Amino acid sequence: MKRRLITCIVALTVPLATVVGAPAQAAPATRGTAHPNVDVITIIQAAKAAYDAYKSFASGGGSLNTAVSRILTAIQQAQDAIINHIDAIAATEARACAQDAIVDFPDFDRLTPDNQQAFAVAATKCSNLIDSLMGTVADKHAKDQLGYSANAVGPIALVTRSRSGLANQSFVPVLRDTNQQLSTSLAPSCSFIFDPDFQGKVWACASYDGGFAEEPDRTRAQTFAAANTSWPMANQTLAQLTGL
Repeated sequence: MKRRLITCIVALTVPLATVVGAPAQAAPATRGTAHPNVDVITIIQAAKAAYDAYKSFASGGGSLNTAVSRILTAIQQAQDAIINHIDAIAATEARACAQDAIVDFPDFDRLTPDNQQAFAVAATKCSNLIDSLMGTVADKHAKDQLGYSANAVGPIALVTRSRSGLANQSFVPVLRDTNQQLSTSLAPSCSFIFDPDFQGKVWACASYDGGFAEEPDRTRAQTFAAANTSWPMANQTLAQLTGL
């Protein structure tokens, strides 16, 4: 297989070492075929910013109003990219509830207290539905698309539940389960092989969508191979949910 050197940096994931300016005899840093598209990077950045905002509030590092504002900003900046992936969800109910949460969230503060609570409950039900589908859908592409929506709706549900006076102790495990299922089912398969270009053995990893990467470090190889999937975001989110 002819391989090309990855030249783009995967934002919010493992940094990519480059060989620019390296001696001609130096081993390459990473070889692969996956080139992350702008939508994927945008959604990963938005999810990280949104979960970070909620986690800051939950740990006493900011007000609830600040968390709502930061999550709203993050989601709005990625709204078009998120909607593009929501449109690809095969399950009609999940597609509809995810889009409702994304589109209606900017008006949350204009709702009456009762309607705010109803919004929070609806977002929670949407997250629960996506989690349930993760366990029943076999197609990896379908799981992948659900993953993007899960981590767009997730922080919205967290912060609106808090604003409505609803506890999140029983809801956070749902988000962990969703992302653990994503992390497990979308993990690229890997083999430890000898590659003369690397002057030794490397991990050769392939993602379900055709992404491929070789790297001495297995996690980095998997991250590059899965650069166009929600797998890096799932792992990122699992780390962010720790302690909540």
